[in-house]
Amino acid sequence: MIEAHIVDQQLKDIGAITRFLGRPELRELPKILFAGEIIRHLTIGRYEGGWATLCATDRRVLLVDKKPFFLTLEDIRYDMVSDVQYNHRLIDATVRLGTVHKTISFLGYNHDRLRALTNYVQEQVMHVRSQPGQTTEPQVPDFVGATMVTHSSADLARAVTNIQEQHRPPINPYISPVLVRKRVSRFY
Repeated sequence: MIEAHIVDQQLKDIGAITRFLGRPELRELPKILFAGEIIRHLTIGRYEGGWATLCATDRRVLLVDKKPFFLTLEDIRYDMVSDVQYNHRLIDATVRLGTVHKTISFLGYNHDRLRALTNYVQEQVMHVRSQPGQTTEPQVPDFVGATMVTHSSADLARAVTNIQEQHRPPINPYISPVLVRKRVSRFY
C-alpha cells in the first residue's frame, strides 16, 4: 500500500487524471499498489463486468472495477501472460490478455492509450521471458568417506548423466514465446 499523493503524482506524470469516469477505481489504486510500484499506463473502458480501469505498472497488469457494493480486481503478472491480442476499429479498440486459466477482454475508446498499454505489456512480457532463468547447475552429491572403486570412463559418464537427470530443474510453462494475433480483414 502506498500513499494517495504518490499515486496522484504518477497519474499526473502519465496524463491519466480523469474528472468523472474511473474516479472510484483511481481512489482504490493506493490500496492495491505495492510500495515502489510505478504506474506506466492507465485507461478506462469496458470488460465483461461493466466499466473498469486497466492499469499497467512496472510489475503487473491490474483490472480494477469498483461499484457501490462490489470490488473486482484482476492481478496479472507479466510472467503469467501467454497471449496478447489487439483489435483496432473505427470507434473503439480491444485488447485481450490471455493467461493459462482465463482470457480478459477489455474494450477502450482511447485508441492511443490502449495501443501504448498493449505495446508496454508486450515489451514487459518479452523482457521477463528473455531473462535467464534461475536454474542452477545440478549438484553432484559429495562422497565424503566413500571407498574408492575403479570404474571405466563409460561407467563414470553414465553415472554422472543419471545424477544430472535426477537433479534437472522443473520445466516452467511460462517460458514459451508470446503469441501475438492480429485480425486480418478479408477485404484487403
